[in-house]
Amino acid sequence: MHRINNLKQYPMKFNSLTIVILALGLIGFTQANAQNKKPDPQKMFNSIDTNKDGSISLEEFKAKKRKQEVKPEVLEKRYAHMDADNNGSVTLEEFKAGLAKGKGMKDKKKKEK
Repeated sequence: MHRINNLKQYPMKFNSLTIVILALGLIGFTQANAQNKKPDPQKMFNSIDTNKDGSISLEEFKAKKRKQEVKPEVLEKRYAHMDADNNGSVTLEEFKAGLAKGKGMKDKKKKEK
């Protein structure tokens, strides 16, 4: 009973401490959630499809990915893997399938290590 009375004497300190603890927990949860968040394939596709024709050309793909300093040969190989029908353009469906294949390859490499 004595402790409860002590807390009543310091309601502002107790409330401030509670708020700080809750805020730290929320920050930790938000950061953990952000790390698990997957990129949106539609948004990625739209950012690469600069002429907005509904498909990604090799030139558009290279232009966007060059900023990440990836060698042109590597980009061409990645693009070829995504262009399932080999028509020289990658549709959203091909792009999504290519991302899924790429994720599978990354998971496979992690298991091999």
